[in-house]
Amino acid sequence: MDFLINKNADDSVSSVLIHPYCVASDDKTLLLNYDSLDTLTNRELISEFMKAHGYHHLVIFNMPHRADALSLKDWPKLKGLFYKNTKTDIFEQGLQEIKKGSLWFPRTVSDKWMREMLETEQKNQIRSNNLTFKESKVLHLLSSGATCHQIADTLFISEATVRVHLHKIYQKINVKNKQKALQWCKRNINKINKLAG
Repeated sequence: MDFLINKNADDSVSSVLIHPYCVASDDKTLLLNYDSLDTLTNRELISEFMKAHGYHHLVIFNMPHRADALSLKDWPKLKGLFYKNTKTDIFEQGLQEIKKGSLWFPRTVSDKWMREMLETEQKNQIRSNNLTFKESKVLHLLSSGATCHQIADTLFISEATVRVHLHKIYQKINVKNKQKALQWCKRNINKINKLAG
């Protein structure tokens, strides 16, 4: 590898670098030290720098295990992340895979990003049914087994208003009755809880 790294006694990539960034041997991958984020760099500067110098991939390394990985997912052309003290052979293996077109992210980071993506997708699905906040509350209470009277008392509205909300909800989620609405709720309970929460 033609980049500047120091090795610790345990043969891991050290956070002590001569520069806040370096370039992998393929000349297309910019390696950015996590410690330089927010002090020397930001997404826009890195994007411009990469464009000006023809870099196709960004790798951020020396990331602390407790760092907020969610904040990094929008960095331009990000292809890999490496934690502090990543073993040199793992680091080199990751760079080789990135060079071949693969992504290289720790499983914990991928898991967080996937969970956030699914959560966003679920919220968008509920919103795509055009449920109002009040309708989401009514649906949440209905799914928890509340009667129309209990829903009315909880939300400080009349039972007639609850029935109007339920009628609109049935149309929006494309069901015919309370039983079908409850089945829909079982399939979408996490979405309802998050939106009504």
